[in-house]
Amino acid sequence: MAAALDGIRVLDMAWQGPGTFCATILGDLGAEVIKIYEARPERRGGPLVFLYPDSPIFPGWRNCKTMGINLKTREGLSIFRKLARTADIMVEGFRPGTTKRLGIDYDAVKKINSRIIYASLTGYGQDGPYRDVVGHDINYISIGGLLGTTRGSDGTPAIPRTVLADFAAGGMAAVIGILAALTARDKSGRGQYVDVSMTDAIVGLMMPVLLPSLLGETVSEQGENIATGEEHRPWYNVYKTKDGKYISVGSVEPWFYANLCRLLGREDFIEHQYAEGEKREEILKYFEQTFLTKTRDEWLKILRQKDTCVAPVYSPQEVISDPHLIARGMFVKVPHPTMGEAKQIGPIIKLSRSPFKARNWAQRFGQHTDEIMQELGYKKARIKKLREAEVIG
Repeated sequence: MAAALDGIRVLDMAWQGPGTFCATILGDLGAEVIKIYEARPERRGGPLVFLYPDSPIFPGWRNCKTMGINLKTREGLSIFRKLARTADIMVEGFRPGTTKRLGIDYDAVKKINSRIIYASLTGYGQDGPYRDVVGHDINYISIGGLLGTTRGSDGTPAIPRTVLADFAAGGMAAVIGILAALTARDKSGRGQYVDVSMTDAIVGLMMPVLLPSLLGETVSEQGENIATGEEHRPWYNVYKTKDGKYISVGSVEPWFYANLCRLLGREDFIEHQYAEGEKREEILKYFEQTFLTKTRDEWLKILRQKDTCVAPVYSPQEVISDPHLIARGMFVKVPHPTMGEAKQIGPIIKLSRSPFKARNWAQRFGQHTDEIMQELGYKKARIKKLREAEVIG
């Protein structure tokens, strides 16, 4: 069966981070991804990927090809333009204004390819007062309100263990915008510009916390609400168990809460789900003490006898060993040209008629430069001279 994005070519100009994550998803959906780096990336230190030249751990190594182009040379820019004519999508993560200086901005590219869908991923977007402010994931979740409303027991903002603005927000938003633009192109025949701000995307994820403020309600500094567990509702919380592990409880609906109370031996708590003050503290204290009497997995076995909305709080090693996630194909072994098999995070999007496949691997920088150059019509002798002149890499 053909992949969903079979026949779609993506030029991934993003050095790393959200653009690479976006391109990885597009590649998993079947697009041909060509990752374009500088001709000599080691001169700027190189992204994380070059620290592991023979490892597929960095997002984007699968289902992509790599080549190097020196865009600051006349011939390098000419090569890029030839590639741009063949592309459906371009993804870039430069600071605003950089692509214009290089001559590869949307206005320049659409003149040679009116069907191009051109996505720019930046911290704060292409306009606004913060347009030129530099930043990273921690800064975007700060200004977007997530960090300030995620605090430890001592009130200090707690930094998440993964990059939420870059991946969960910005990278995903870019994929959605690109796919929407592809659909629009099917109708109009023309491409368009996709402006993705990691901060905008985080603000979108913060909807449950920010909406009350927009509606004029008074919200605490920590943005407390039921969904974040900061209101310390007994039925939406995290509890420590006998073995020092944790279990999450999300018994929001009254029937789930009733099942939880019965299984914890306190049916009398059922009618007090929304109690405040001393009664709520009594229920919370009982739940805390009761969960300490058994191990996490013992509680899971007991509470999953009925619908109660509970789940284990996993460590990374437990996540990758979970039988459900394995069955869902979230951790897959795929053929690799040098490793035999490579363990990877599986596709996050499952399509019934367009299954995921690792079609190719990029094991080193510039691995496919010759292949791509020959496809563009360059002869081997010319390719050799361009490489010696450091126009390509």
